[in-house]
Amino acid sequence: MLDLFRRLSKSKAGAFVFAIFIAALALGFVMSDVQNLGLGGGATGDTVAEIGGTKVGSAELRDRVQRAFETARRERPELTIQQFVRQGGVDQVLAQLTDTFALEAFAKQQGIGVSRKMEDAVIAAAPAFRGLNGQFDQSQFEQFLVTQRVSEKQIRADLARDLYLAQLLTPATGGGFVPVSLSLPYASMLLEQRQGRAQFVPASAFRGTAPTDVQLEGYYRANAARYAVLERRVIRYALLRRASFEAVAPTEAEIAAAFQASKSRYAGRETRTISQVVVATEAAARAIAAQVSGGTPIADAARAAGLEAVTLADQSQDAFARATAPGVAQAVFATAQGQVAPPTRSGLGWHVARVDAVTNTAARTLDQVRPELIEQIRREKAATGFQEAVARLEDAVGDGATFDEVVAANLLQAQTTPPLLASGLEPDAAGQPPTEMAAIAKAGFAMEATDDPVVEQLVPEQVAALVKTERVQPAAPKPLAAIRDRVLADYQAERGLAEARRIATAIAERVNGGTALAQAAGAAGVALPAAAPLAGRRGELLRENATANPQLGALFSVRQGRARAVPAADRSGWYVVQLDTVAPGDARGQPALVASTRAQFAPVLGQEYGAQLVRAARAAVGVDVNAAAVARLKSELLGNAPAQ
Repeated sequence: MLDLFRRLSKSKAGAFVFAIFIAALALGFVMSDVQNLGLGGGATGDTVAEIGGTKVGSAELRDRVQRAFETARRERPELTIQQFVRQGGVDQVLAQLTDTFALEAFAKQQGIGVSRKMEDAVIAAAPAFRGLNGQFDQSQFEQFLVTQRVSEKQIRADLARDLYLAQLLTPATGGGFVPVSLSLPYASMLLEQRQGRAQFVPASAFRGTAPTDVQLEGYYRANAARYAVLERRVIRYALLRRASFEAVAPTEAEIAAAFQASKSRYAGRETRTISQVVVATEAAARAIAAQVSGGTPIADAARAAGLEAVTLADQSQDAFARATAPGVAQAVFATAQGQVAPPTRSGLGWHVARVDAVTNTAARTLDQVRPELIEQIRREKAATGFQEAVARLEDAVGDGATFDEVVAANLLQAQTTPPLLASGLEPDAAGQPPTEMAAIAKAGFAMEATDDPVVEQLVPEQVAALVKTERVQPAAPKPLAAIRDRVLADYQAERGLAEARRIATAIAERVNGGTALAQAAGAAGVALPAAAPLAGRRGELLRENATANPQLGALFSVRQGRARAVPAADRSGWYVVQLDTVAPGDARGQPALVASTRAQFAPVLGQEYGAQLVRAARAAVGVDVNAAAVARLKSELLGNAPAQ
């Protein structure tokens, strides 16, 4: 519905800019080193932009473009830097950069602040920095800094910028109020009904004679990209599997040490199920304890006092002590099953506790847990052996060893793939590649044949691979002789579609000149099927958009009595759609539809407000872009490569 409303209202909101800032609010950490920043005159020389007195250098923009390209390539491994630049990647990154700095400067002008505590709170809440217990782990954070090759200062600088943006954009984009006076006309528009006719002009009626060899060859050359096999790569790899380390049998000493380390787990233990209620005074506690000892259920006794009892199952004495207090736990674990412990005080108040059940687990001997320990040690040895082997491969590659040298030194088995597409499949192969082969292809397409090998975890902690791109086969069309029938069918289909378009356009022009649709179709010089009735409601475009049903879209894009030619969605021909009648909608009697329309409009207004705020911030702080420096950077990235 949002897209339809945008089309209907001719809105020109900066949706792309808004999307950038919503991504920024997610605090994904840009992780770029903000270099070449300073104060001074306008954007000149190596400076690509100046925002509110802050300069951004060419090296900074290049770095951010490279990071954006690497992110895009993870989704599209076949993407080249030249394609990324030609598709507007540099301009998009520069727009994000200048808008972000402009909003930060504008926020500071308005007195908005970001404290170190705010930064700490976001860092502590980031999932990437949490340990196994779900809490912030300083070592995880430090490891992240190492792997991303950034400092804490750089992270905090980007994080502070994002927090400035959040404080500006969240109120602006989230407060869109849509009055009924605005939503009612659009809701009514969705109820508008139209009727007309659709005259089909099939492409199959205009295939004509077969082309000559020269014509077919010319068509093949002009459409070579259509018949091209995408870039393929031959990749060498050697697998390292954790399973190969699982056959190592533990020694008796290792088994004994593991038993000793886990002795508390195998020792005998007593657990209890305890129902308790906590009250403020000793007198109230003793009164409730007396009622429960006399046979009143503790839940009823607590409820009569305006409180609620809770039940804690399978509590050890240590666990219960941590939940209450050591004195309370001592009293409860000295009480027999079915009895009420003497009321005892903790920092929470006075505890009245009833022992509902006592469970005793016997201690287990080394012989009893031997199979369990052997399996545990095997797993631990396999994990350690696998991690150490991966580390050896990484160290060898880091020291400059070749693929063959690493394979030989580690007794691996090298394998070579056939020419693969980026998906991991061979050309013309169907289905999905095995998970491991897809990961190998992804790694191979992320490097060049001249690059050093890399070590990739194909299945985390299970399978790793040493990967080296052996050969790159550029995208190229298949030989005409091998696909002649396909090219011939495409040639005839395209020629028929072009003729169908010409005929349909001529029919539409005659109708718009005053000729009846049937008479205009009859003058086409070829037998056509009878026109079919066509009707619909504008709201149906939300469920079946104009691309999926171009006839319905055309019905709502022409004036009454007029006609328009549109292609069939399946490229089987063209339609001439004529609008006969229009019945306006009225949503005043449908409050649910009006309310739904208001709800759909709110995000659109939020985008508009966000885009306006960005423009206002840029105007307030001043943004000066050095077009010549940006053009030089694009040229350097393109490297004078031919268009692809």
